[in-house]
Amino acid sequence: MSMCLKLLYSPFFVVAVIGLTGKLVSAQRNFSHYDEKAVHFGFLVGLNSSGFAMSLDDAVLERDDSLRYVRSGHGPGFQLGVVSDFRLAEHAALRFTPTLMFLQRDMYYSYTRPGSDLRKSVQMANVDLPLLFKWRSDRIRNYRMYVIGGFKYSIDMASQERVVDDVERVKLRRHDYSFDVGVGMDLYFPFFKMSPELRFSQGIRNTLVPEKHIYSAPLDALLGRTIILSFHFE
Repeated sequence: MSMCLKLLYSPFFVVAVIGLTGKLVSAQRNFSHYDEKAVHFGFLVGLNSSGFAMSLDDAVLERDDSLRYVRSGHGPGFQLGVVSDFRLAEHAALRFTPTLMFLQRDMYYSYTRPGSDLRKSVQMANVDLPLLFKWRSDRIRNYRMYVIGGFKYSIDMASQERVVDDVERVKLRRHDYSFDVGVGMDLYFPFFKMSPELRFSQGIRNTLVPEKHIYSAPLDALLGRTIILSFHFE
């Protein structure tokens, strides 16, 4: 993550962005008939930040007076995937973007005993299968804004749901469902289209595997939340 931030602030990156933006502003209309294609494909790469919407078991908290609270934190991750775009109308398209998502979700446990606070992290390797509806604005030269939304099915390939061991860790179910909403911009270059996109994903299934050890017992429900920054190339 630190390497990505260094790249973003490097002089080379700044010069490259200025150069590409200049081409978009000064150039004539690129890829004039690209969006008229019935189907087109591409790929995506990006970064994400993921955490939980959680609810706690009040009865456990009342019995365990050594535990002050549990809260969710956001961990870094990245993703790469394939873009499939199906044209529905001039301003509408259906998107299917199978994506391999690497995520980290953190939980912070605070205890009354000084120095005993700790963080538990859950590492995930998701195969995401989102089906999204894209509504785009009129094109202005080489720019086009859009909003996007839909539903997503996820399979966590690193899930410990069925693992039986003595390790006290928070386990998540293998399958999850969520709804996604976001915004983006299509940028048309002479030989390709790039679309930076910011999307929010909210899980709708409780993925917590209930167990009785000290880290899972205080939890009643865990729903995934992810902020996704992607760059689509088509």
